[in-house]
Amino acid sequence: MNDEKYSGYLALKLELWQVYHNHKENMSNAGFLVQLSLFGAIISKGIWPPEWVANVIALPKVATFTVYFMLWFLIHYYTRWQLINKRIAALYFAGYDKAFIYLTTNDLCAEDITINSEGSHKPKRWRDFLSKVIYVPNGFIKMDASVKNLPEFVAREVKYMFNSGSGADSLEILMTYASIVIMFIVGLKIFFG
Repeated sequence: MNDEKYSGYLALKLELWQVYHNHKENMSNAGFLVQLSLFGAIISKGIWPPEWVANVIALPKVATFTVYFMLWFLIHYYTRWQLINKRIAALYFAGYDKAFIYLTTNDLCAEDITINSEGSHKPKRWRDFLSKVIYVPNGFIKMDASVKNLPEFVAREVKYMFNSGSGADSLEILMTYASIVIMFIVGLKIFFG
């Protein structure tokens, strides 16, 4: 029966998205911890930079800030990338879960199994570009996953989740703006001691 085929597919995809979501959460946490460790040491006059650095090279404040800003930006961008992918995984997981519930509580009709021809996200250049640095609602990176060519009942639920949002936003907002505040504090420390 077709329902069993779809049921197996949805169960497999739910497991895949859950594992992917957890991986992205772990990677974003790792990036943020690296940032906290490095810049926390700078702010608290810890071990960075070592005293011998001043003897080897004396950088003006602007150059020092530029070096730290470049380090911060690399870590921040990496963490944002992971957080956005985590949010995407959360949306897909929730959508597939809703499709699985729909499948178990309804009989599929011909309309449900027609093939979807649209994607789950309509890209907007500036929104998606800005989302790489700050949190922007519905701002995403280019996605490898799509609901295009999936059965309509699955695509419908995933698109609904993309339109209604995810609980993954709150951690993303917290980590993103905490990272920006940390860089601001480092800048104050560099320029004003």
